[in-house]
Amino acid sequence: MAIQLNMEVMELMLYYWQATSDREKVHESFLMTIAGHELMKPVYDEEFHTESVRRALSAVTNKERFTGDNQKESRFWNNTMWALEDMGLMEAMMAPLKVMNLDDIGVEGDLDVVILPLHVDTFYRKDNCLFINFFRIQADLITGGPLQIDGMELKQWIASKV
Repeated sequence: MAIQLNMEVMELMLYYWQATSDREKVHESFLMTIAGHELMKPVYDEEFHTESVRRALSAVTNKERFTGDNQKESRFWNNTMWALEDMGLMEAMMAPLKVMNLDDIGVEGDLDVVILPLHVDTFYRKDNCLFINFFRIQADLITGGPLQIDGMELKQWIASKV
């Protein structure tokens, strides 16, 4: 009976944002590492898929105009641009996530909580995984309070979803 927080894809995104912010060229193979990551596959559908992620990330890093084929692609691109434009806020969100311990949340069986860069939906629940949209998490820059999502402290919110 264990709950695990997985930040693998977000660590890749952190590098992507930092490199792009520093005006470094992020190679297409790295973009495909993010887009094709095993943890991204369960949240893909006919509107949002590997190519959606690759195209949006490529447009951002190459400073090209991006027109999404649907709301999910457009929102993902917009969220990615927002994080790049406000690196302080993005880092304020990442820092507590990296050290968050979920051991005190009681679960039956094993559960993986996976933080991903997504689009419109706040979360997905599939099998023994809870996929949370990083862009829906909110940091309190004024008081330094805990991360929140949908107006609720993040750990409490996670507990309510399991």
